[in-house]
Amino acid sequence: MSPPRRRMVPAFMGVAGLDVPDRIRPDRTTLLYRAPQPTAAGALDAPALRLLNLVDERRGGLSVYEAAAALGLPFCVVRMMTASLASRGLLEAHDPPPPALLPDIELLEVVLNGLRAL
Repeated sequence: MSPPRRRMVPAFMGVAGLDVPDRIRPDRTTLLYRAPQPTAAGALDAPALRLLNLVDERRGGLSVYEAAAALGLPFCVVRMMTASLASRGLLEAHDPPPPALLPDIELLEVVLNGLRAL
């Protein structure tokens, strides 16, 4: 088995030159959606394009933490990319639903047990 490939460029270089706004502060559980009418993308680097494609493929909310894992980049790098893309109008960042709006865990367990019994 061959050894894992090392990055040619360190991960922190993925955010070099990004304008990160102060008003957008995505958290690990912030859900990302593609903007319904995105503005012109301009020149985007490869990680930003991969993030946009990942959100497009998902067609639902993708958390910043999930995006970081899928891209293989540190959370802090993806967090800054998310804030930059959201400020440019390419992504929408939404807070996750509060726990009161989530389905009841006990009900989900009953449904899961019923499905397993089939």
